[in-house]
Amino acid sequence: MDTAAAFDWAGVVNYAKRSYSTPPKTQYELPGVNVEDHLGIPVACVPLWHSVVTARLNLQKGDKNALRRAQSRLSAALDEIEGVYPLNPGGILTQVAYGLSYFQEFIPRAVTDKLMPRAIENGKPGAWALIDSIKFPKDPEQLVLERNDVSFHFKSDYNEHINDVMRALFHPGTHALNGIPVENVYVGDLFNVTSIRRGFAGRGMPRTMALRLGIPGAEKIPAGAMLFMGFTSSHVHGLAQGTLPSFETIPGYTDQTPDSYFAHGTMMHLSHIVLDLEGWYGLEHQGRLRRMFHPRRTEGPEVLSPSQAPETTTFKEELEEDAKNHGVVGHNAQMQFLSRLDKDTTTVYGDRLPKGTVLFLRQDFDTVENPFEFSSDGVVSPTPKPGVHFVGFAPSAQLFEKIRKEMDGVDLQKKYNLPNENTGFTKFLVTTHRQNYLEPSRSHRSFPLAEMI
Repeated sequence: MDTAAAFDWAGVVNYAKRSYSTPPKTQYELPGVNVEDHLGIPVACVPLWHSVVTARLNLQKGDKNALRRAQSRLSAALDEIEGVYPLNPGGILTQVAYGLSYFQEFIPRAVTDKLMPRAIENGKPGAWALIDSIKFPKDPEQLVLERNDVSFHFKSDYNEHINDVMRALFHPGTHALNGIPVENVYVGDLFNVTSIRRGFAGRGMPRTMALRLGIPGAEKIPAGAMLFMGFTSSHVHGLAQGTLPSFETIPGYTDQTPDSYFAHGTMMHLSHIVLDLEGWYGLEHQGRLRRMFHPRRTEGPEVLSPSQAPETTTFKEELEEDAKNHGVVGHNAQMQFLSRLDKDTTTVYGDRLPKGTVLFLRQDFDTVENPFEFSSDGVVSPTPKPGVHFVGFAPSAQLFEKIRKEMDGVDLQKKYNLPNENTGFTKFLVTTHRQNYLEPSRSHRSFPLAEMI
C-alpha cells in the first residue's frame, strides 16, 4: 500500500520521456543532436529552427522578494515546458542567459563580489568573466551595443513548438502545448520584450529561403548548404565538445572550480550580422575556400564540410606565413591560435585533450530579418536581408574579445599590406547589434543568485 501511495501516477505514460536521457549540467549542450557523415567528416545535425527573445526585467530593483518569486515562477515554467516536450530537437531546447545589467542592477554587490566568475589576468583573478561587449575595429559606426537583462534561445526541428512555447511564456491567456493545457508557463509580466529574432540552420534552407525571397546572390548558394556562406559550420571537430566552454573546465581562464556557483556556466555572445552574398559569391570557389579556412586548402566545390580536426589547426606561425607567402589569411585560421588549445591539456575533470582541440562553441543560425522580427528600440524593415544571428560560447568574455579582434586582423593586415578582401571575410559582413551574456548552468538558469540575496 505504501509503495502504491508513493507512486507518481501523474507522470505515467509520458511520451516526453520516450527518448529520455539525463539532462546535461550545462544549458549549451544539446541532447539528441545526431552526427552525420559528410564524406568522412563528422558533422553535428543541429536543430532546424531557432528563435531568440531578448528582454529587460519588469521588476522593482532592490525588491528581493519579487526577484525570488520570479525565480520560482520561471523555474516552474521551464519545467512544465520540458514536461510536455522532449529535451531534444524533436521537442524543444531552451537556453536562458543574463546580461551584465542583471547582475549589476538586481543582485547586491556583496553577492556578486563573492560568486561571480572572474577572468584570470596576469596569473590571478581580475575582472568578471562577463564584461560589456565593445565595438571592434571594423564594426560600423551605427553598431548598437545592447543592454538587455535576459536572452532566451529556443531551438527545435519543429517551428510550431517554438511558436507555441513563446506564446505561452510571453502572452497572457489560456494556452496549450501540444494540445495539453498548461497552467504555470506564463511569465510575460516579468519581462519587457525588446526583440524577437528568428532563423534557421540546415536542410538546404539558406538557398530555399533566399530564392523564395529574391535575395541577390541566392542562385549561387550551394543546394545543400547549411548556412548562407556555403560551408558547413557544425563540424564536430570545429566545435567545442562536452563542457569545454564552461568557466571551470580548462584551467587558466577563470577562477571557477567544479564546486563554484557558476560551474557549468559560460559566457555567451549574441550579435546580428548582415551578409553581402553578392560580393561573397562574386569570388570563385577557391577564393571563398581560402578566405573561409586558409590559402593552403585544396578541396573542390563539391566539399562543403572540409575537415576541422585538430591536426588542421593553423597556429600563429602558419598564419604569419599565409600572410607573407600567399597574401591571404583565412577566417578560421585568424582565430584558431586562440580558439584552440596550443598544447596538450588536461581538464579539471581529468580529460586529456590534444593540441588543436577547440574550446569555443558556436550555435549561430541564418536569418532573413532586417534586422529582427520585432524590436522595441529600433526600426524593423520588411525588406529581407541575408544575415546571421551569431551565438557563441567561451570560458570568458575576455577570451572572446581577443578572438574577435583577431577576426578583424588589423595588425596582420598592416604588417603585410593585405587588402580587406584578403583578410578573412570581414569585408562581406556588417554587424548591427552586439551583447555579451552569462549563461548559467541548468540548475541556475532561472534568475541566478536570486536565492542568495
